[in-house]
Amino acid sequence: MTAPIATFVIPCCNGAAHVGATIGSILAQDRQDFDLVLVDDASTDDSVAVATAAAGSRLRIERHTQRLGLAANFAHAASLVRTPYFCIAHQDDVYEPGYLARMVAALTADPALALAHCSATAIDAKGNPIAAAAERFKRRLARRAADASAPELFRLLLRGNFICCPSVLFRRDAFAAVGGFDTRLSFALDWDLWLRCTRAGRRIGTVLEPLVRYRRHLGNATREATHSLRRFEEELAVLQRARDEGCATGLLAAATPIGKALRNNLVNEAFEDLLAGSKAGFAAKMAFLDAQTPDLRRDPFVVALRVLAKGGRAGVAALAACRWLALKSGLG
Repeated sequence: MTAPIATFVIPCCNGAAHVGATIGSILAQDRQDFDLVLVDDASTDDSVAVATAAAGSRLRIERHTQRLGLAANFAHAASLVRTPYFCIAHQDDVYEPGYLARMVAALTADPALALAHCSATAIDAKGNPIAAAAERFKRRLARRAADASAPELFRLLLRGNFICCPSVLFRRDAFAAVGGFDTRLSFALDWDLWLRCTRAGRRIGTVLEPLVRYRRHLGNATREATHSLRRFEEELAVLQRARDEGCATGLLAAATPIGKALRNNLVNEAFEDLLAGSKAGFAAKMAFLDAQTPDLRRDPFVVALRVLAKGGRAGVAALAACRWLALKSGLG
């Protein structure tokens, strides 16, 4: 057999509902020269049984008896890789058949790339496409990133995390050289890694084809972190550190503000709370913004959100129109 060129490693925790579909999509790749590993973080459901049924002897399984948590499990999963390239495949996402071939081609064509990522399509728990507003903004940034230098990528990433983590194919030695995942983080560890990578002068390849379908549903870690505000606390810390180190190394002008990316995420999620009728969720995000980023209180986006949120259904409709215009014009 040809030696495997890549590894799909799946950190898993109670993923029985979707991990079979994830594995099925990986096994359907046009290129078959890959290893497949499941790293189960003490699941209490049938994740391992479902994964074994889907992959049989093609799958290697590592199982923790005590839960490590998302970040530590990601780091452990990466440490198991022995192939030149690897993908941290999330337990509930789906890969198009051409994913591996296209991503390997991107990395082999340019040895200077530390990693390559592709566009992704959001789907719901049943696999139906979601017209997520945030994805349009990410695609706009990704198009700008396609031919950008490392410093330009660093500045683009400060505007927003446009790289979908499960879409990334890493070059193993470059991943190790920048220190891998920061296990002190539990949500923004991917954004932090992209920022560190580009700040160190490492380039990132962008493939604009949508080769991954990632699942947005109420049970995933992203949604839980958004509701608890842990997501925003981590994002703020990561952006502050990146800004400070970027200024110290001359990549950014002194006292460069960091608010826009965090503002975009907070405003978008607060608006989603309004659409869902969650006044408590909206109020919590606005309180966080006031306490942690007081310089954003007079930001036009934030002011418009607060004013129009008081207008009932008409106000929400006006906010939807404002968001559409902002995304279309590339403002946020």
